Amino acid sequence: MTQADSAAIPQQAAWRKPLLQPWSCVALLIVAQLLIWTLVPYFAGTSLPLDVVSDGLAWGHQWQWGYYKHPPLPSWEVEAFFDAFGDIGPYLLSQISIGLTYLFVYLLGRELMPARWAAAGTALAACVYYFSVPTPEFNHNVAQMPLWAAAIYAYYMAIERRRLRWWLLLGAVGGMALLTKYASAVLSLTIVLHFFAASGRRAQLRSALPYAALVVCMLIVTPHLLWLYHNHFPTVSYAAQRAGRTHGIALRLLAPLRFLLSQLVDISPAILAAAIAGFLGRENFRQPAPEPEPMLRFLATFTLGPAMLTALLSLLTGWGLRDMWGAPMWNLAGLLIVALSRPRWPQVSWPRLAGCIAAAFILFPVAYVLATSTIPALQGRPSRTQWPDRAMAAAFDEAYRRQTGKPLRIVAADGWLGGLVAMADPSRPSVFTDGNWQEAPWITSARLATDGALVIWRGNRSAPPPLLALKSFKAVGFKTFAWPGIPKAAPLEIGWGIVPPAPGDNAGKSLP
Repeated sequence: MTQADSAAIPQQAAWRKPLLQPWSCVALLIVAQLLIWTLVPYFAGTSLPLDVVSDGLAWGHQWQWGYYKHPPLPSWEVEAFFDAFGDIGPYLLSQISIGLTYLFVYLLGRELMPARWAAAGTALAACVYYFSVPTPEFNHNVAQMPLWAAAIYAYYMAIERRRLRWWLLLGAVGGMALLTKYASAVLSLTIVLHFFAASGRRAQLRSALPYAALVVCMLIVTPHLLWLYHNHFPTVSYAAQRAGRTHGIALRLLAPLRFLLSQLVDISPAILAAAIAGFLGRENFRQPAPEPEPMLRFLATFTLGPAMLTALLSLLTGWGLRDMWGAPMWNLAGLLIVALSRPRWPQVSWPRLAGCIAAAFILFPVAYVLATSTIPALQGRPSRTQWPDRAMAAAFDEAYRRQTGKPLRIVAADGWLGGLVAMADPSRPSVFTDGNWQEAPWITSARLATDGALVIWRGNRSAPPPLLALKSFKAVGFKTFAWPGIPKAAPLEIGWGIVPPAPGDNAGKSLP
């Protein structure tokens, strides 16, 4: 925002300035996010969430350039933080990601409006659902959030400042976003459409700057593209299967509509907080809409654009949509609300705004604890964060060593069950996901022959072992485990068996 724009803001707002400086408010917001949303889930649960285990640690421990469901970057990140900090590491990583998202949102907002209003817009983001309850489960959706915010900030600086460093940053962040989840291509498409919408920006194509960004992006993504080629593009097949297809005109129309409505619900707490603080009032709807200024057009494009493009692509292709795919799309929702409410800035109550943010940091964690710990315990139906991972790992490690005389190197199971045991075992064995060679290419027949494997599955004694790709293994029996702190729940029963490791003189030979 120019100095002239700042001067045009009503001076009546001066006496309503917040007690803290804008940057101090944002720093306090980030600290609150880090402390509350790292510690609450860490102490509320006994095991890590589903995606952290099955799509994070079970994969990241192998340090591949891709995995059968997703690109590799989030799995690498969660593995690094787990190695460094133990069980609290993934929770900390997730909140660092959200903290970085706040930071880039504020930096962008500060370029578009006075700093105190940028801080207000950043704070409103804390009321968006995606910044709270889902964040303890670090996954590819959460991992996208800071990268989207950083990419939009870098893009704005690149087109406004026309400096090489901003274009290089855009290329780097864009490449990292693609290494996180392919859905970030929607943001790339939004950037391209915005760039070509104005002739002044298109003139920059005559310089080397945009091409430098593209080169950096491709350098980062190329190793993953090579991995895709050599592994027959498994992530593409999985994405198509995961999205599903809508059949019939009614269902094709319903899928994008349902997606957009769910996104509105997810951002509605931020809209409510803005109304309570005074950003929204009747005059917002009574006054004729003026011609949108550049600040408003930019924020509207990058707040609403990705969700609308996603819905349009679903409508055109018939692909299904999942609500959580909207997680990184609403980083700028608070800034857009503040920009739309510019005529009401003098009426904004900073104490009310602070009260709404404080309420969000109380109510959302309480809801999380109730949903993942208290209510499941009372019902005797344990949640994913209440599994006896350490007891399972200790029991099966000891049993495998007793049966084979060798340390446990491979666990063959579904990603969740195998990931729990592998994560909690001090030797960190590899997970042979579903006993499927395509899902776990780090396991070869030669390695399996050398190291053998523990095979585990959930079920009662009458249930047969799952149909794994393993041709044969020796079923040993079942073990039962009590659920931590949930005496009402029936004990967990796990079947187990072994693929015996080859004798020393046969090591390295393939299985028949």
